Amino acid sequence: MSTTKTLGIVHTSFALVELLQNTVRAQLPGVAVVNVVDDTLLAYARANGVDERLRRRMRRMFEACADAGADVILNACSSVGETVDSARDAVSVPIVKIDEEMADRAVRVGRRIGVFATVPSTLGPTRRLLEARAAAAGGSVDCTEILCEGGFDLLLQGKTAEHDRLVTDVVCRRAAEFDVLVFAQASMSRLAPMIAPLVKPPLLVSPELAMQRLRGLLA
Repeated sequence: MSTTKTLGIVHTSFALVELLQNTVRAQLPGVAVVNVVDDTLLAYARANGVDERLRRRMRRMFEACADAGADVILNACSSVGETVDSARDAVSVPIVKIDEEMADRAVRVGRRIGVFATVPSTLGPTRRLLEARAAAAGGSVDCTEILCEGGFDLLLQGKTAEHDRLVTDVVCRRAAEFDVLVFAQASMSRLAPMIAPLVKPPLLVSPELAMQRLRGLLA
């Protein structure tokens, strides 16, 4: 990978900055990273959904990445992923949703999809993305939204062990209902190596799969 390539990452909280930085370092060696963070955006999205004000704010974040020299931009937050759809026409470089590749894989694996999240605002956008990607492939899916209620607040409070137990318990209890499981948030992805051996359906997470899509765009 050429050292001249730059990946811009737009964050709506600081929770994923280090995780994604390390993932890029491991999966996309030689790629420089520009992080643009506004940690008020997720709270806004949780309270208001994706409205025109949020679209404007996110577009400015994407433009900041482009102005900083990004060759490709990664939107790291699934809750605001739908802002990418309108921003793509306004921003001069490609924008990738962190969960796009995960969604494409999931709809190929099975029809019954369990969508797990700890932030309620992530469930709807992820379900709609899965349904759209299935339709684009000529099929359909049956998505069930499952909230690990209170999990993200535990994470923000530094109660990592409690967060991990909560998510693990919910996923293991519901897994048998589905053909494939997806974690709607990248913040849950570090639990996949622990939970995947405990459940029968495949469990998909977004960061590593997103890197595969980015690798093709940056090549």
